[in-house]
Amino acid sequence: MELKTLIAPLWKWRWIILSATILAGVVSFIVSLGQPPQYLAKTTLIIGQSINNPNPSSNQFNLEQQLATIYADMGSRDFIRRSAMDALGLDWLPDYMVRAIPETQLIEISVTDTDRIRARAVAEEIANQLILKAPSSISSDEQERQAFLTEQLNTMQTDIENTQKEIETKKSELGTLNSASQISSTEQQIFALENKLSTLQDTYASLLVSSSKGALNSLTVIDPAESTPINSSRMITSLLSALVGFMLASSGIFLLEWLDQTLHSSEEASRILNLPLLGEIPRMPKEDNPLSFVNDQPFSPITDAFRSLRNNLEFIDLGKDVRSILVSSPGVAEGKTTVSVNLAVALAKANKRVILIDADFYQSTIREKFNLEKLTGLGDLLISGKNSISENLISLFNGQLYLLPTGKTPPNPAEMISSPNLDKILETLKSAADVVIIDGPPFITSDAIMLATKVDGVLIVLSQGKSRREVLRNAKDQLSRAKVRLLGFVMNESSKRSSYYSYYQKPNPPRNGNGNGTSKEKQITPPKRIINQSK
Repeated sequence: MELKTLIAPLWKWRWIILSATILAGVVSFIVSLGQPPQYLAKTTLIIGQSINNPNPSSNQFNLEQQLATIYADMGSRDFIRRSAMDALGLDWLPDYMVRAIPETQLIEISVTDTDRIRARAVAEEIANQLILKAPSSISSDEQERQAFLTEQLNTMQTDIENTQKEIETKKSELGTLNSASQISSTEQQIFALENKLSTLQDTYASLLVSSSKGALNSLTVIDPAESTPINSSRMITSLLSALVGFMLASSGIFLLEWLDQTLHSSEEASRILNLPLLGEIPRMPKEDNPLSFVNDQPFSPITDAFRSLRNNLEFIDLGKDVRSILVSSPGVAEGKTTVSVNLAVALAKANKRVILIDADFYQSTIREKFNLEKLTGLGDLLISGKNSISENLISLFNGQLYLLPTGKTPPNPAEMISSPNLDKILETLKSAADVVIIDGPPFITSDAIMLATKVDGVLIVLSQGKSRREVLRNAKDQLSRAKVRLLGFVMNESSKRSSYYSYYQKPNPPRNGNGNGTSKEKQITPPKRIINQSK
């Protein structure tokens, strides 16, 4: 898909996207002005004492990491929350999070609140409650016991240090002795001191395990809680909100475009058909008769649009190589009959002899609007095979053009259209007129495809906001397989042309007795006999 195709929906709805972007940014900025400042308080705890051990084991680290995960889960539970609320005298706590930092023995507690002091107090109390729930925490009844153990550990530590120094002294003296008896005595003393040192170290290790200093399952605060403001810049927040608004609006536009399969521009149609745009017809006022608009409103910009269509057709040898044109559309209610009749009138006002054929046997707008239900026409000629064409032609718009109505609907229209009778009718009409225009059924019927193979060129009429892309693609494929000549397409009810014409509107001239504006273009006076009966 081309980049232009992707950008086209964004450009088409650019004002909505721009409005959504600006609105999101402005709303975010206004909301941020009314929000109180936010503070973040963090405190960090460590499990065990292996960090202070110069030779820690891997088992210690693994166990302490598992304990950190367990304590983090405990910190998020209700009993810790309730205990913290009771200790602080609060009936609620601000948002907080307790997490174990991956692959470490660290636990981080973070509290977010609008009050700096309260955020720090809550972080400290959550940490305190975890420490109290740890089995290594000291109650009031055990304080004397822990003090005694600490005193004994300090005494034994002194004895160990003194014994080590005495052993080193004895070893130094051993090198200066010459007597065998003195050497033997000193060696026995060193041996006794080493046994004493080993006993002291074993006892010290046992006491250390019993105290809180050596516990693996202990919690210690290593980073006290501090509150810091976390409000980001209002400008950055507004820009991020604007970006989100842009993305949401763009996504919504792409979704709407995907769901909406109708054509909204001539550029879309041109990409699908790969055909030139021959005309853009603005939307006609509801109070005017669309089938007689060119005749009734000669000075209207809409009439000028039909003249532009006429001129573009003449540039491709209309009336020479192209003597017969089928005007049709992919679907129904897209304005093919309006274009057919008004194009025929525009050609007639340019001194062209024009015959219009109503070949829509299913839903003939011409037959309904001009009250032609009881007249014979194309269907009767196809059924009878007679060459009495002139008897079935009727004059429209004071003789400016002739119409061959639908007449009786054949029981099998597709077969009749493919018969040689239609070829004879078309050849007879082409010999009597400069241009023959056929208002055919839409391309969703087989009749339209068959009619397309009988004419010199096909003009496709599309309606902005009504024609569907998939139906247009199917019609294009069918016409390509039939190898018909596609002249181009007309965009009917073009909103772009309507906006252009709103700036330029010629005043209507005084009306004549018939109620029609007097056009400066030459009115066509058709011959008495347009069809040569001898042919």
